[in-house]
Amino acid sequence: MFEFEMAEYRARLDALRAQMAAEGLDALIAYSNAKIQANVRYLTSYYTRFAGAQWTPEGYYTAGACAVLILPHGDPILRTDLPWDIVRAKSMSVFDDTEYSDGLGRDLGAIAARAGATRIGIDSWSIFPARDYLALVEAVPGAEIVGSEALAQVRRVKSPAELALLERAEQIADIAVQAGMNAVRVGGTEYEAALVAEMTLRELGDMETGGGSIISAGPNSSTGSSLPERDRKIKAGEWVLFDVLPRFGGYCGDIARMRLAGDESDLEPRLRHLHAATVLINREVIGLIKPGVTPSELNERAIAVATAEGVAQYKIPLVGHGVGLDIHDRPDYYWDDTPLKVGEVFTVEPCLLIDGVAGTRIEDVVVVTETGVRVLSDTPRGLTPA
Repeated sequence: MFEFEMAEYRARLDALRAQMAAEGLDALIAYSNAKIQANVRYLTSYYTRFAGAQWTPEGYYTAGACAVLILPHGDPILRTDLPWDIVRAKSMSVFDDTEYSDGLGRDLGAIAARAGATRIGIDSWSIFPARDYLALVEAVPGAEIVGSEALAQVRRVKSPAELALLERAEQIADIAVQAGMNAVRVGGTEYEAALVAEMTLRELGDMETGGGSIISAGPNSSTGSSLPERDRKIKAGEWVLFDVLPRFGGYCGDIARMRLAGDESDLEPRLRHLHAATVLINREVIGLIKPGVTPSELNERAIAVATAEGVAQYKIPLVGHGVGLDIHDRPDYYWDDTPLKVGEVFTVEPCLLIDGVAGTRIEDVVVVTETGVRVLSDTPRGLTPA
């Protein structure tokens, strides 16, 4: 069953062709793999779930990818390199020309050559395999092949149907993080609290989440990306950092909060300030968001607040990232100078890490509106129950 009406996919295709024309492209290959799904899924509804070694008479290659060829006219052409997945691909794809290929660059290049393509863009250029690139060059001799962001730019602004799914995904994130925080107790384990949150993500959302949750306590939270330890006991005065990532209808939610074990009197003043500074950065950045502001300006505001609070040395560069069919999407704002548009969805997640001591992250998903911003996350930002 398709996630959207066919008219939605047609509108996406029309917008993409307009962007291709602006870039001077007469063909575009949109590439996805099992980890970075958004490009192909956005256009066709299909995505690959697995990656691994695949044998062909020419030898092994790493399979688990799919690609779509878009020409100026006609329906997109979808190919998956997983032979056992072709039945699923045909049932999921909104377009009829869906087949298996053990050489995406070779086969899509041959079709582009027959169509007379002379300038071919590759979206997801940075992960397009060398094997397929070399085969594409051979299949379309004389054509100019360039990296493109045509589809990536089209996907930045979410449609009303996409926003509805993203809003539901974030509601699930709220429920899951609250369930996990309610399971935090002195003497309990990181794993126990994490398991409650993970079960909630799957009970309410898609079986496959947006990514691996980051859940850990005390010094373990200072890495910013740790997994919960099965046997580590949570101590009084430690917080458990939860960063959970559901999916709903393929679209990702994302939220980060911390819950203190024990009483507030158990918390070191330095850590209390670290948490308060993180909340302040989060609020200051959200307050700056509106159409026309650039992601890099949001990053600059975060740096300024961290400096004023005396915690700049603990701040990691990332302040947020786009959210959609991929958990990390456009805009990813370290230094992106593209002005924000109405309908863009991304996180605000300042993160402060004191190596070997503790780490913070307060993360919300926001939507750029005509008048400013709407915050989709609803869970209070405090360390203790409200």
